[in-house]
Order: sequence, then C-alpha cells, then structure tokens
Amino acid sequence: MAWLRKAADYVNAGAAHLAACRKGCAACCHIAVIISRGEAQVIARETGAKLNPNAGVFSMADSEDFGEAFKQATSGAVGKPCSFLTEGSCSIYAHRPLECRLLLNLDDDDLLCQLVEGSATNVPYMDARQHHVASVAILGPHQHYDDIRNWFPQGRANDTPSTQQKAD
Repeated sequence: MAWLRKAADYVNAGAAHLAACRKGCAACCHIAVIISRGEAQVIARETGAKLNPNAGVFSMADSEDFGEAFKQATSGAVGKPCSFLTEGSCSIYAHRPLECRLLLNLDDDDLLCQLVEGSATNVPYMDARQHHVASVAILGPHQHYDDIRNWFPQGRANDTPSTQQKAD
C-alpha cells in the first residue's frame, strides 16, 4: 500500500498545478470512493477509525455480479459527504485513499465539480485507470471492495479542525 500511495502522490504532484482543485473545495468528497478491504484496514490502523467488518460487498473476481455489486456500493454515495469530511476538510488527508489521491479536476475552474441534484457530473478528471489496474493487480482480484462510507460509517472519533487538511 505504501508504494501505491507513493506512486499516486508522485502522479498527483506532477499534475496538481494543472488542476482546479483547491483547499476548501470538497465537491469530490460527495461522490463514491471505492476502496479495498486491505486499504480500509490500513486506513483504520493509521487513523484509529472503526472499520465496519460487514462492508466489502464485491470483489473483482466476481465478474458476473460485479456491475450490480458496484452499483449497490456506489448508489447511496453521490451527494452524501464522506465519513471523514469535517468542516469542509478531509480529516485523514495524509492517510486518504488511493482514489482520492488520484482524483484531480483538470478543468480551468471547479464549476463542473458542483453537485447538482438529479444530474450526472461530467468533470474532466485526470485519467488514473492505469494506476487503478496496477493496484488491483498488486492487491489481487479477490480483495473485497466497497464505498468508504460503508467501511467507515462513523468516520473518526477524534476529528478536530487542527488535525484536518485540505479536501482532495
């Protein structure tokens, strides 16, 4: 996980100057963030957040049911704040998931990030598919995945403004 994070941070650093993302912008903290059980366990260990052992509704190996399980995991996420979003900032920024590290709006401004109820977002995000494929290959297809809100429904008990950083 450490090497995947370092690679994601390297990619992010190279593209960040092109992004509309800024401190205080938290629109992407209201969309689905699919993470593996292994990554959820690392986040739980690093942050002290309580991990829901019943999360992890699908694996990449379940190809027949993958689409439906993915929809189930992501359907309630859009518009709902991430469990770790506190006062407009990510309370686990240093320990945020790979998906968050690789999510950059490469438009001139954040207008497309604004969530409008009933409409799909069409943000020109950085293409991170190769990194996602590499992470599945490294972690293995039998990892169970779910949205971060399902892994951590209560967030972190000790979230305070002094421990927070910019939302990604």
